[in-house]
Amino acid sequence: MKSLYILLAGLLCSGQLLAQAGAGMKIGPGDKAYDDSLRRAGYPYRFPIWGAKAVQKGINLQYPVGAMLNLQGGSQLVNVTDLQVGFNDNPMVPMDFVKFGQVKADLQSATARVDLWVLPFLDVYAIGGAVRAKTHVNVVEPFKFSGEADFKGTTFGLGTTIAGGYHGWITITDINHTWSRLDNIEGSIKTWMITPRIGYNFLFKNKPNRSVAAWVGATALLIDRGTDGTINLSDLNPSADKDQLEKIIAETEQWYQSLSRPQQKVVKELAQAILNRINGLPDDITIRYHLKKEPTSQWSMIAGAQYQFNHRWQVRTEVGFLGGRKSLLISGNYRWRW
Repeated sequence: MKSLYILLAGLLCSGQLLAQAGAGMKIGPGDKAYDDSLRRAGYPYRFPIWGAKAVQKGINLQYPVGAMLNLQGGSQLVNVTDLQVGFNDNPMVPMDFVKFGQVKADLQSATARVDLWVLPFLDVYAIGGAVRAKTHVNVVEPFKFSGEADFKGTTFGLGTTIAGGYHGWITITDINHTWSRLDNIEGSIKTWMITPRIGYNFLFKNKPNRSVAAWVGATALLIDRGTDGTINLSDLNPSADKDQLEKIIAETEQWYQSLSRPQQKVVKELAQAILNRINGLPDDITIRYHLKKEPTSQWSMIAGAQYQFNHRWQVRTEVGFLGGRKSLLISGNYRWRW
């Protein structure tokens, strides 16, 4: 029944698919000379659409096309329900009597992203990369069990950003959908993320293309709840009380007597397999499972900052916190005209 480990990494696979910190920025009244130079220079490029009109209104547009490298690490607490377990080719059995303690997924990911500002306020992008996850599970009732396992996989996502700025203030609302595939999970883990942000962009004096932006916001994480898969018991590195396992096998535990016959069969086979591993015997089984999962809270907070060297190069960082989630994102972005 501890085969639920592998789905948990999917809660972080989506990552922070952050777009450029703000779209075109309206230049303030103190930058009239630069405003006039923008209008005179015009905007001869294909994107964004309406770019020339935006420039005539005094908006300092960034370069429309970008390529970004993201490195991220973090963790997410998870609620697990509707656990069903079966061994080898046997039918799966509901295990609703199992109560979980803390269930946590740790994740590291490296992703690349390309984006295009289609309109001065609308960005679209695609992202893909690799993820590695370690999941930690604790069962507290009717017996104590803990374990962890390492998994790896890939993720791909599509998203859009609606953004704008005025006299330094910026708003960024990001919406994306990701498909993540991990070892031993059937199909893809599908995740929606919605992230509104608000912040301020500090321009350098006499260098309006150089800036530091800072923001705060919130993230809603909506994940496909159902997961099916298989895993070998040897991949779970289980830890359990040997005396309690022996009592289950001997059918002397009181709670064991209240289970249905199919449930008793699954629990006894699992206890025997774990005990064999503890005793160093080469007895392993394949576990089939189904379960539902969701973050302990769908919402978490974020805070971040970006340093823009010029219209071509930016670096940024963002942290996530609260709602059972911790994350750190570091990224670099290169942009060009089209």
